[in-house]
Amino acid sequence: MRLIAASLLAISLCFCGMASRADEKPPIPKAWLDKKVSIEEAEALHPGVHDERVQRMPDIAKPFGFLNGAWEALKAAMQPGDELWTFASPPESWQNLAGQAGVAVVRDGTPIKIIVTRMN
Repeated sequence: MRLIAASLLAISLCFCGMASRADEKPPIPKAWLDKKVSIEEAEALHPGVHDERVQRMPDIAKPFGFLNGAWEALKAAMQPGDELWTFASPPESWQNLAGQAGVAVVRDGTPIKIIVTRMN
């Protein structure tokens, strides 16, 4: 059980980025931002895993599935005035097998924290 928890934490840390200081580079360019969404809309876009694995790992049925812990941490880090946006890297990044998409917290127009939900 500890191995699973440690693995999920490692995965969560790998899939989240955060710019914590004003002089740090944002985790993604602003140009990747696609659409402003609410928490409810983001959770509807990423409903979690709903198959036979849920019996063994019930947490994966929560929004964002295996990334639910990262999602909860992202929501907890939000401050008044922050926005949630979906994002996707440009089409050429997907053609070059370097694409990524997900959800970003945007503060004062700058992405500060992300969860990558798709990559190739």
